[in-house]
Amino acid sequence: MNIDKNLLNQLANLDDKSLAAAVRMFAASSGIPIGDLDKAGLDALRAALGSANDEDIVNAKRILEEYKKQ
Repeated sequence: MNIDKNLLNQLANLDDKSLAAAVRMFAASSGIPIGDLDKAGLDALRAALGSANDEDIVNAKRILEEYKKQ
């Protein structure tokens, strides 16, 4: 999967149920434990997705790779 600004925008535009499912899928595939996703958490995630810059995307990719190694 290629994480880029287009993907982040697509995720930010998903409804709550679909965004929560996508987050759970990404987390599970990377071995990242995740708790409940409430409305406030999803709204905060959307805000973060919308404001992410190229440096944030590079850091996110690095973090995911580190979790995959564990």
